[in-house]
Amino acid sequence: MGKLSIRDESVNDLAETLAEMLGVTKTEAVRQAIQNEIERIRSMPTIEDQIAALQERVKNYGFKSVHIVPPKGKR
Repeated sequence: MGKLSIRDESVNDLAETLAEMLGVTKTEAVRQAIQNEIERIRSMPTIEDQIAALQERVKNYGFKSVHIVPPKGKR
């Protein structure tokens, strides 16, 4: 299995900070961070789902707002 080497000092600092906050090793902190990001992305609605939800909202809203009622006395 390949190894991950962090050469960017700012990334290393972030990994150390997270490890301290979680009370785990840097390796475990990086593993958890990557796993959490994968789960977050997988749980996001697809663009198709977002479009379908928006279309449903617009359809329902538009149905109510399409009918223009003329002012009284002008019917």
